[in-house]
Amino acid sequence: MDELTKRKLGAVGAIAVLIAAVLTIFFVFYQIKEKKNTSMRLRSFYSDMHQTLQYSMNLNGTPDTWGFKKGYKNANTIISYIVNYLRVTENCVHVEGTCFSENNYKNLLNKSTDVNLSKLPSVRLKNGMSIAFEAISSCKNSETVCALVYVDINGSDKPNMFGKDLFVFMLANSKKTPFLPYNIRVNKNDLIFDKKYGCNKEAELPMYCSAYIYDNNWLITKDYPW
Repeated sequence: MDELTKRKLGAVGAIAVLIAAVLTIFFVFYQIKEKKNTSMRLRSFYSDMHQTLQYSMNLNGTPDTWGFKKGYKNANTIISYIVNYLRVTENCVHVEGTCFSENNYKNLLNKSTDVNLSKLPSVRLKNGMSIAFEAISSCKNSETVCALVYVDINGSDKPNMFGKDLFVFMLANSKKTPFLPYNIRVNKNDLIFDKKYGCNKEAELPMYCSAYIYDNNWLITKDYPW
């Protein structure tokens, strides 16, 4: 191999290394931006929903008087006491629509779960987020969790994955804290390492990610399983 060929190959190799370095830097900055946008949108959603529920309770009393029933037959309750106070562009409470993907959501290992939100009462907000409601109790006792509230911060668009664009909150029969991340009531160790719901890549359903981010002052830290 002559000297000129060696120089050309060396130059090609150097360019390849430079391109790889640039792509790596770009990917890192892209992830940082995505994490920041996710945490900001999640914090905004939490604040808006908390204010909405406080406003509804001021007008309508606490959730134990709203008529919640365990299961899926709560469409009228959800519309009357929650949806009517939200800025909605599509209402999928009584009819199926495009608020949520028809596909099952994935966990942080990109494996399909059994969670499908397209059948739940749901709405799409003007800010592009989608919310689904799943009543889990009659909500009669103080501090009881009335319903789970699922939010996809970019609507039905991908990745449709727990902990990346899908997060879980809970509506409780409480005057002070009617809206909280699911399940902020467990200890921090379980928020991260619980095998079923913890915010980790091995969990079947990482539903604790909203609580984990909340517990970190709404920051997605370096150890977050992105």
